[in-house]
Amino acid sequence: MYCNIQHFKWLALMMTGMLLAACNKGFDRMLEEREYEDTTGVTARTPKILFLVIDGARGESVRDAQAPHLNGMAEHAIYSWNSISDTLYLRTTGWADLLTGVHKEKHGVISNTLSDNQLGRYPVFFEHIKTRMPAFRIAAYSSSDSLGSMLMSGADVNRTFNNNDEATFQAILDELKVDTAGLVFGQFSNVMEAGRQYGFDAGIPEYKAAILQADDYAGRILAALQQRQQYQQEDWLVIVTSGNGGPYTIDPSNDDGTILSNTKVNTFTFYYSPRYAPSFVDRPYTGNRYSGKSVRLYGNTAATAVYATITQGKEDYNLGSSNEATIALKIKKNKTSYGDYSYTYPSILGNNMSMDWWNNTGWNISLEVNGWGVHYGQSGAGFNMSTGANIADGRWHDITTVFVNRDGKRYIRLYTDGAFNTEGEITGYGNFDTDSPLTLGFMPGNVTDNNRWLNAYITEVRFWRAALPDSVISAYVCAPELPSSHPYKDYLIGYWPCKDGFGGVFKDQTEYAHDFVINGSYKWDDFSDLVCPNSSSNLSQLVPQPVDIARQVLNWLQIAADTKWELDGRVWVTSYISVGK
Repeated sequence: MYCNIQHFKWLALMMTGMLLAACNKGFDRMLEEREYEDTTGVTARTPKILFLVIDGARGESVRDAQAPHLNGMAEHAIYSWNSISDTLYLRTTGWADLLTGVHKEKHGVISNTLSDNQLGRYPVFFEHIKTRMPAFRIAAYSSSDSLGSMLMSGADVNRTFNNNDEATFQAILDELKVDTAGLVFGQFSNVMEAGRQYGFDAGIPEYKAAILQADDYAGRILAALQQRQQYQQEDWLVIVTSGNGGPYTIDPSNDDGTILSNTKVNTFTFYYSPRYAPSFVDRPYTGNRYSGKSVRLYGNTAATAVYATITQGKEDYNLGSSNEATIALKIKKNKTSYGDYSYTYPSILGNNMSMDWWNNTGWNISLEVNGWGVHYGQSGAGFNMSTGANIADGRWHDITTVFVNRDGKRYIRLYTDGAFNTEGEITGYGNFDTDSPLTLGFMPGNVTDNNRWLNAYITEVRFWRAALPDSVISAYVCAPELPSSHPYKDYLIGYWPCKDGFGGVFKDQTEYAHDFVINGSYKWDDFSDLVCPNSSSNLSQLVPQPVDIARQVLNWLQIAADTKWELDGRVWVTSYISVGK
């Protein structure tokens, strides 16, 4: 018995040894011998800010000037040549946006005198820093005396230099020799002065020279920053930007009609850190280029108006009491003699020929003040209208009307640029059939002001004998022409591009061949514009703005923005790279 027990113990020990050997062998394969770096001793760097403003430096001109120091910074920067400043184009408003982090609607700086401002409620963001970091040194050096004396607050040092950029530059270099420098602000004026005197474009030698001089200042300041004794223990965010651009007439082929082509608000912005991976904020998409020849439709009487009609085959475009249909077109409104885009109900397209639309039969797409709408009904059964979105901006828009049956009822649905606007039930409004011609443009109606009759270009008129779904409408709305691959092409009973460029008809491209005959003294005009442009507010949100800087600085300094400050800007981010200890 004893021998058996001893034998069992020996076997157990042997198996344990084999298991340990196997485990060790496995770990030998997993862990190679190497030296590991102890990172527990890495010291956090102190975040600091260098903030340079070059007034009047138009972003695309700075790009075209090939400023060497800014181009070198791009390798470690979030940057854009198409940032946007305030449309008011006042130097003081631009400064206030940069320094308060809120728009003019809040800070109230809308004049050169700063009268009636709200800077007490929306102060320079330096004051926000001081509330959290009272000992943090902030020094401001402004070439412009007005900036330093009228707007600057919250700085430990606030000096101005009577538009002397060289003196401003030297003062910034001296500040960078101060060990406790925390936020260094500098503003330069010579680029603005050169632009005012010679013009705001890099093709003008004097303006380009001023840009390159400012770039040289920025490069030498950055070099001085990197020579600081404590630089390796500091974490600097360098901001270089302009508060506004300047007026200049650009080539029409480069003018997309959006805020991005407004040279007065075109600025540049650099957020630089050696730890940043490059991130270029490009000019955003502004719409599809749309060009060709079209006829301007206008006039307030049949004798003087330019309009078009279909008489042969007009019955194909009746809507009856239950016909499903989709009617779409592109339209660009011209300004009225009042200088606006407001129209009081002139017809765009339809077959309701009454002088009193509220007591007649048919359908009619018309302009409705700043927007557009559709009138529909039958005499005796009732007449009504549905209204689409605002198109009062002088740009091309695609408007779509859908008549659809659903659950035993009839509805009308309106879309502007592919976006759904409204739906209304129209079951009780009778039969919309008429014996009137289908008319594009002038039609007698209840226009109450002779200066607000139709004055517009209309193209890409499409008529389907089907109710197109939302997904199809939105998918093709920005196409400059109807593609042959359109999923509802078999339901198309009329397609008039209205861009023929010659002759007295708008040709129907479908097998029905119902051409619009043009009436009046028409003329084919060249056009080259955009369809489906983004709004100015949307575009502004896609590129850096002056109000972003306050949030960017606070974020870098690890200061949480108080909601009571009501800051308007955003923080721009990128990935980080390792730069060593």
